[in-house]
Amino acid sequence: MQKLKSGFIIKSLLQILAVVFAIPALGQSSTETWNDQQFKLDILPHQMNYPWEITYGPDDSLWITETKGYVITKMHPGNGGYRSLKDLNSFKKYNPSTVGIGPQGGLMGMALHPQLLSGKPYVYVAMVYDYLPNTGTPNNSSCGTGMCYYRTMVLRFTYNTATKSLSTKADTLIANLPGSNDHNSGRLAIGPAPNYYVFYTIGDMGAGQFNNASRTNNAQDTTVYEGKVLRFNSEPDSDADDVTDPYNQWIPNDNPFASPSSGNRLAIYSYGHRNAQGLVWAKVNGVDKLYSSEHGDKSDDEVNDIQMGHNYGWPKVAGMPDNNYSSLDAYPNNNKLANKNINYREDTFAVNHDLTRPLFVLFNAAASNIKADGTNIYTWQTVAPSSIDYYGSGIIPGWKNSLLVTSLKYGMYRLKLKTAGDFVDSTITPNLVDTLPYLHGYRMRDLAIAPTGDTLFFIADNTGNTSGPTGGFDGSGSSNTTLGGGKVIRLVYLTTLPKKDPDPFKPFQESFTKIYPNPASSYLNVQTKPGIKKPLLIQLFDMNGRRIVETTTSQDNITLDVSKVAAGMYFLKVSNGYGALVTTDKVVIN
Repeated sequence: MQKLKSGFIIKSLLQILAVVFAIPALGQSSTETWNDQQFKLDILPHQMNYPWEITYGPDDSLWITETKGYVITKMHPGNGGYRSLKDLNSFKKYNPSTVGIGPQGGLMGMALHPQLLSGKPYVYVAMVYDYLPNTGTPNNSSCGTGMCYYRTMVLRFTYNTATKSLSTKADTLIANLPGSNDHNSGRLAIGPAPNYYVFYTIGDMGAGQFNNASRTNNAQDTTVYEGKVLRFNSEPDSDADDVTDPYNQWIPNDNPFASPSSGNRLAIYSYGHRNAQGLVWAKVNGVDKLYSSEHGDKSDDEVNDIQMGHNYGWPKVAGMPDNNYSSLDAYPNNNKLANKNINYREDTFAVNHDLTRPLFVLFNAAASNIKADGTNIYTWQTVAPSSIDYYGSGIIPGWKNSLLVTSLKYGMYRLKLKTAGDFVDSTITPNLVDTLPYLHGYRMRDLAIAPTGDTLFFIADNTGNTSGPTGGFDGSGSSNTTLGGGKVIRLVYLTTLPKKDPDPFKPFQESFTKIYPNPASSYLNVQTKPGIKKPLLIQLFDMNGRRIVETTTSQDNITLDVSKVAAGMYFLKVSNGYGALVTTDKVVIN
C-alpha cells in the first residue's frame, strides 16, 4: 500500500507539472549549411498567436510576447516546455473584432531589467491598448478605408522571483502614445549601467501611404511622439507631480528636447525615423552603442547608430543621401517619400540639416531601379528588417562583433562590424562581402541569443505580407502562410566546414538551379527544376548590393545577356512565384 501511495503522489506531481508547465514533444529537426557553417535547426512545437518579442532571460527561460494574443509566454530553451506568464487582455480597452482595421502590433516589445533577479525585478512592455471613437478629433469614422487611430502605452510590471509571476498592477511610464494600423514600431531596449534607461521606438504611423496617405508625417517634428526613439527612466525620479504632464517622473531631465508649452523635457531621444522595429544595446570594443534596424519604403532599409538628439532624415531622405529619390530627375517612380514630392537634392538637404547617415543600407537602389507603387513587393530592394541583435561571442567562428538583422522577407542577415562598431566591414567576409544571409524563406520577427553563444532562437510570424498594414486582427492583408509560423525556431551551431574552391555549379540533382557557364562572358544560362512556382524572378547584384540585371520568366530555363556587364564578381538570386528565395549563387563575369 505504501508503494502505491508513493506512486500516486509521483503521478499527481507529474500531472500538476504538466498543467503548470506544458512539455510538448519536440518538433522537426534538420541540419542546415550556410556560408560553410553547419547548424542544427529545430522548430519547437508550441503554437503561439503571432509572437513579437523573444528575449533570453537571466533565469534561462525564453520570454515571449504574443502580439495578437496579448499574452506573455515563458518557454524552456531546451525541451520547449511553456506556460502563460501573464495575460494582458484586461489592459486592453477595445474589442479587436469590432474595429475597422486592427493595429499593427498589439502586445509588442518587452525588456527585462538587467538586475531582474538581483534587486530590480522589473519587466517593461509596450502595447496598443485603446481605439479612438468615431467622433472628436482625430476619430476613427473612416477606419477601414482611411486613417485608423489607436493609443499605445509602456508599462512596468514587477516579477515575483518566489512565485515566478508578474504583478497584477503595473506602473505606467507613458500612455496616450499615438498608434496606428501601420508603422507602430514597438521595440524596447534597456541601456547600460548605471542609469539603465528604457528606450522605445515609435514609428511614423504609416503617414503618407495606404490607408494613412493623408495623415501628416511628424517624424521631423520634435514635439510629436511619431517617428522617434524615446528614452525613459527605468525608475521614477524625484520630479514633482505635474497635472499637465503625469509621466514627467519617468522622463530623464537631460533628454534633448523640451515641451514648448510646459518647458518639461520630452521623451524624444532621436528623430527622423520611419519604422524602427529593431533596437539593441551592445558593448563594442568597450564602448556602449545603441543600434536600430528600420524599414525603408521601396528600398533603403537602414541600420543606424542611434545617438542623442540626432536627426536620421525620414521623410526627407531615405537611406543614404544619394539623390536616388528626387522629382528633379526623369525617373517616374522615385518622386515622393511619404506622399510628398522630393523637389530637392537629398545630399544638399542632409548637409543643411545636419542629418546622421545610416551605418548601413539594405539595399541601396539606383533611381532607375525603384519600383512603382502596386508592384510585387518581392521585387523591391528591401529586406523588411524586423529586429536587430548583437553577437559578441567568439563561439561561432567569424561571427564576433556582428549585427544580426532579422527579415520579414529573407530570414536573417549577418553584418560584420569594424572593430569600433561604427562601420560595417566590407573586407573580411569574402563570400558575400558584408551581408551574409541565413534562413531565407522564413518570415522572422525577432531573435534572441543564448549566453553560451552557440544557439540562436527566432520567432516567425504566423502569416503575413511585407508591405502595408499587416496587423489587422481579422487577418486582412496577412493570409500568406509562413515557415515555422507562430513558433520558435532554434538554431544550434555545429561546425565550420573546411574551405575549398567552389565548383562552377552544383550537380543538378543536388540543387534547384543550374547556372552555367561560370565564369561567363557573354551569356549566362539559368536552369531550374520543373515544378517551381512561376513566374521566377532572376536578379544579378554586384558586390555593393546594386541590382545590375533583373528579369522574370515563366519558363524553367532562361538565358541572360551579360555581354555589357562589367567584369567582376556578382551574385545571382532566383526567387519563385511566391516571392521566396530559391537560391543565391556567386557568378564571375570575365
